[in-house]
Amino acid sequence: MGADAPVMRLRRPRWKDPRLIVGIVLVVASVLMGALLVSRLSATTPMLVAKAPIVPGDEIDAADLTTVEMRLGDQADLYLGTAEAIPEGAVATRTIQSGELLPLTAVGQPADVPLRPVVIPVDETVAESVAPGAAVELWHTAPAVDDGGTGTAELLVPDAVVRRIDEGSSLGMQSMSVEVLVPADSLAEVLEVLAQDERLDVIGVPGAHGLAP
Repeated sequence: MGADAPVMRLRRPRWKDPRLIVGIVLVVASVLMGALLVSRLSATTPMLVAKAPIVPGDEIDAADLTTVEMRLGDQADLYLGTAEAIPEGAVATRTIQSGELLPLTAVGQPADVPLRPVVIPVDETVAESVAPGAAVELWHTAPAVDDGGTGTAELLVPDAVVRRIDEGSSLGMQSMSVEVLVPADSLAEVLEVLAQDERLDVIGVPGAHGLAP
């Protein structure tokens, strides 16, 4: 190589180089954003949880709720976290199952519940799926119209909800009954069947846990 050939020399980076400063800022910002994201994901928020099933129309009482710490992130705004956040006179507008978080969509006022309570006497023990808060069907069995005929059964209410079960008395003084909540537009049909003293069966729906929101 000739003596007159240009010599390539590496220049040390200067701390005042704009590109270096921008690079450092980007790295620091990335670290801070990552730390913030991890912190938000790991942060817990107090949430109200039902101790037992709360059926539509029942008042939402703080005594029926407990508080747990949950990691919900942005979903936390969809649920109630403190008893103080429950509106005055609030009731459940749908079934809230035991252990379920208290969602805002299930909290309203009595006028928001289009269901009416009806007590149905039953002759036999109901199925295990017929429990407070469960969705059930009401089937009407009409007697035979003649001596040689058979009775007919029809689905009267497909979307009732069990409110409570009365086991009756051990001495037989009072028979077993099931209080159910039926849609207001089906109330007349149910009352007509009960008035005629015809059979009305409460049938549990396997896998159902109450009305959808």
